Amino acid sequence: MAEIALFPIPELVAFPGHEVPLHIFEPRYRKMVTDCVAADRPIGVCHTRKEIRAAKPSASTEEALNSNQATYLPFEVFSAGPCRIHETLPDGRIHASIDMTARYRVIEEVQTLPYKIVRAELLADEDAASQYVALQKEINDSLLALIGDEHEQLRKILSEESWVTQSSEDFSYRIFQFLKFEADVMQQLLECNSIESRLHLIGGLLSGNPVH
Repeated sequence: MAEIALFPIPELVAFPGHEVPLHIFEPRYRKMVTDCVAADRPIGVCHTRKEIRAAKPSASTEEALNSNQATYLPFEVFSAGPCRIHETLPDGRIHASIDMTARYRVIEEVQTLPYKIVRAELLADEDAASQYVALQKEINDSLLALIGDEHEQLRKILSEESWVTQSSEDFSYRIFQFLKFEADVMQQLLECNSIESRLHLIGGLLSGNPVH
């Protein structure tokens, strides 16, 4: 069990193995980032179910920097990891990034204001030790076919031995560095607790079959 600060961002679904860059201007989230870095507390970034309170119109950048924006109901499953601050601008805005290390599920909320902190359980794939080499190859080949010959650098990455031979679990997360679907679909993939099922879903989506 871990205590994690939550940063709800509509339409953003992050997976383990991803680095998520952040440009933070809201007072509550600037405080969250500085607090968490100082306390070595992980931060989770999560897609949102709905907007609870809309943002007030800001007449100026200064006003936006001194008021909190919309409030959202987050999904319970998210990825989280340590945050790094790269730059704090003179007006208080922060450039930071989060290295997503694992998936979690919210168990309970332990703090609401000024920002949300939850107690969360680590989510592990039920077949975490399994390898699905044929499925990985099928997905990789489909992606290579989709990108064609125009993206030489990406083709090189997807053909490197270190990419082709990585574990099925890592592959099933890291593929989303190069592949994006609608946020609700990405959330379903994040919540899937079987590598094999997740790979089958990815393969189906690449073939044009929707997730149900």
